[in-house]
Amino acid sequence: MDFLRGGNFKQTIAQVKVEDGEEITKETATTAVIRAAHFFSALQASDGHWPAENAGPLFFLPPLVGLHINTISGHLDR
Repeated sequence: MDFLRGGNFKQTIAQVKVEDGEEITKETATTAVIRAAHFFSALQASDGHWPAENAGPLFFLPPLVGLHINTISGHLDR
């Protein structure tokens, strides 16, 4: 989130709140999607990637999860 603060990001689209039992309209869904796209475009660096701090033991986690899933599903046995 430091990347957002450095770029002076300010969400200008109002937050959408849907109460229990309230029907979600097309306008509500569209506003929520546009707000999310605005947020993620602010996170994106100027060269097009999304910077992340992936250091320490978490650096090894994504490949291990993929290996575990492939082992369980039997894809490595083929």
